[in-house]
Amino acid sequence: MLAHEKEIHYQLSVSRTLQDVPVGASAEVVSVDCDRRLTRRLFEMGLLPGTRLRVVRVAPLGDPIELHLRDYALSLRSSEASRIAVRFEERT
Repeated sequence: MLAHEKEIHYQLSVSRTLQDVPVGASAEVVSVDCDRRLTRRLFEMGLLPGTRLRVVRVAPLGDPIELHLRDYALSLRSSEASRIAVRFEERT
């Protein structure tokens, strides 16, 4: 595989945000781009780059989003989820 093909594959496997991950899919946190205080709090709760998580469910109006990570459940507002970059393999 050529270098540019690898980059294309990488881009296809990187979702823009946690908000884009479908219910039931697993993902890996790439980065957290919230304000400093919120980023620190999310890190304290275990939402660090490299952490694997699964989207369990989304409320009917899309807010909040329930995640399962590190053997516990965490709910995030969609505004927070939209600031978290993740990588996941889409199901085909």
